[in-house]
Amino acid sequence: MVVTKHNAPKAVILSIDEFNALSRAGELELDALSRQFDALLERMQTPEARAGMQAAFEASPSALGKTAVAAARKRG
Repeated sequence: MVVTKHNAPKAVILSIDEFNALSRAGELELDALSRQFDALLERMQTPEARAGMQAAFEASPSALGKTAVAAARKRG
């Protein structure tokens, strides 16, 4: 049911079941995003990932350039 004032919608009345479904929709999506973020963070903290980042920070500009070119060629 829509409540209007001067022919403009001002409020909506809906069942508690519809309200609960609408209010949980964003929560479910946020939960899914939180799980994805947690999984990504976990992968970033493995010893292999940490070693890779350390190597990247310690690499010379020349080595970084060669790696960038190789990656670009690999992508096509």
